[in-house]
Amino acid sequence: MDHMNSGFTIMDLSSNEKPPYSTTIWNIRKSSGNLLADRLSVLPDELLIQILSLLPTTDAVVMSILSRKMRSVFPLITSLDFDDSPISYCLKHPNRIDRFPAFVSFVIKAIHTYQSEHLSRFRLRIGRDFVTRSFSGCTIEGTGPCDKCCFPDLKFPLLNILIGFPLSHHGLRELDLRIQVRKPGEDQLPSEIFTCDTLEALKLDVNLGLHQVFTMPFFHLPKLKLFHFTTSIVSEKDFLNKLVSSCPLLEDLTVQAWWKDFPFTTVSSPSLRRLCLKLYQRLTEENSNSLHINTPNLKSLDYYGNLAVHYDIQNMQRLVKADININNVGYTSVSQEVDDPLQRTLSLIRPLSIVQHLSLAGLYVQILDFYGVKDYLPVFRNLKYLELGYRQFYWDKVLLAFLNCSPVLETLVFPQGMINENMDMEVFERLKLEREFCRTTRVIPSCCRSHLKRIVIKKYMVTEREINLIQFLLRHALVLEELVIYVYQFPWRTWPPIEDRKCSLIRTLRELPRASVTCLIKVL
Repeated sequence: MDHMNSGFTIMDLSSNEKPPYSTTIWNIRKSSGNLLADRLSVLPDELLIQILSLLPTTDAVVMSILSRKMRSVFPLITSLDFDDSPISYCLKHPNRIDRFPAFVSFVIKAIHTYQSEHLSRFRLRIGRDFVTRSFSGCTIEGTGPCDKCCFPDLKFPLLNILIGFPLSHHGLRELDLRIQVRKPGEDQLPSEIFTCDTLEALKLDVNLGLHQVFTMPFFHLPKLKLFHFTTSIVSEKDFLNKLVSSCPLLEDLTVQAWWKDFPFTTVSSPSLRRLCLKLYQRLTEENSNSLHINTPNLKSLDYYGNLAVHYDIQNMQRLVKADININNVGYTSVSQEVDDPLQRTLSLIRPLSIVQHLSLAGLYVQILDFYGVKDYLPVFRNLKYLELGYRQFYWDKVLLAFLNCSPVLETLVFPQGMINENMDMEVFERLKLEREFCRTTRVIPSCCRSHLKRIVIKKYMVTEREINLIQFLLRHALVLEELVIYVYQFPWRTWPPIEDRKCSLIRTLRELPRASVTCLIKVL
């Protein structure tokens, strides 16, 4: 065998020749005919345990074969981390699925080898995550999306052993489970997870049954500070409120699931600092009648869902960042007395007037597309960063309104571009009004006079409409320092080449008048 080509070098350690390289792992040299121990082996056991505990368990196993001492401390590490992400479960590629039994065997052997009574962190990831499972299916590199939702085949008796293993040890502070199996059936997530009084961080992304959890009379998580919960469906209306009330130290809460119709959903916590609610609903389902949020110390809010019938948001005086995405106005029953969508939209945005970072996307922006909207919006007196992420409407009303209501705005971002490539271009009157707005508006918003320094436009299509909007911004932004434009690469169009489109755009932009002579324009 050619050792040089195999990646290894064989050395004669009996000679006086020194190694042709230095390394941080081994310190091999001749001394009185004996080899000195490697540097890791001379470290205290406690330090070695800490080092191995910081690694994924597969890497920790590799490290443990370096010496007998490393092998002896491996069963005493305080963290176990198993991740099957290199494995594919696509049914079109069975050769990749064949790797899964070896992964399961490795996990079983590792937990059988484990000897310590104390386990502070346990992470087990099997199957694809919620977003991939619910919206993308499984995607295989080089072949595109699969038309089947593919999961690993893992029977519950074995899965129950894996989940129960960390719960049987003392001092568990962090539990991270992503478990998406092919046939969950009646298999239930163990309710003991929600009565672990040592847990500080809990992350669950599962498609197992939750009846045992939802029907628990109470939860007991007195030390929990972080809870990320992602599941197929939440069907118990009191689950969220019951959970939050059982966690007096909770600071970070994420709930992401398909959401059944609830008459009243509430989140009330004095300790909460970050709240992420992604409440997916089918278009044929009724909206939640009311969403109540009472979190006086909240600093970050991320909300995705249909437009609720009523919002009751209180005590947001510490809020710094808010990301709002209204997916749909939603379906409501005929018997419900529903206010105008505008009033519901305003009841959600007005409590956010204190924020410094605001991202608005989806139908949220479209609902505000009317003349006089500025008189309804609050003044965002602290807002420095604004994202407007909706492309299927016109900008002659909303854009100027937000600029006028954001006196200290420094950065303006269009994360989804300014227009939709599939947008109906036959609405001639709206196109005409937008064009007149861009070319004739003379009033300069206060933020454009002394604060607006950076504008970012993504998914740029290189159209006349976009040029008109950019011309409006360049003419009004007196202190603009940077305009960044990301030209969109159409997946179905290769001509003209994207580089030619960029060069053409640069030539056009050079001819546009601008109020700031120091503005740097980047086309990427």
